[in-house]
Amino acid sequence: MTRNEVNKFRKVLEANVVELNGSTRQRDAITVEGNADELDRMLRATERELAARNLEAESIRLREARAALRRIQEGTYGTCQQCEDAISPLRLAALPSAALCIRCQETVDCRCGARTARPVLARAA
Repeated sequence: MTRNEVNKFRKVLEANVVELNGSTRQRDAITVEGNADELDRMLRATERELAARNLEAESIRLREARAALRRIQEGTYGTCQQCEDAISPLRLAALPSAALCIRCQETVDCRCGARTARPVLARAA
């Protein structure tokens, strides 16, 4: 990977960090407010749950972007952390924080139980 390509990815990752830093600081949506109406309490609880899940997802993306910036500094960016093969530039363009090549990412994803799941059509047969 050329220095220009790495610099391009660095800029994208730095912009992601700035954006995600701002969004993870906005935690107002998960505050609990007293309300006498039961329906309003249930609605607010649902909204808080959604806000908490969004905050968690953004925090994960922030950690991944910071980790990618560290890999750039260490000179290991673009190399799969599992098999040490090069990560495809197309994969990095789609997901600049990618730490694994597609093959290793699919293996990790399958370990979560996706391998044992049957396709819907197979169950009907």
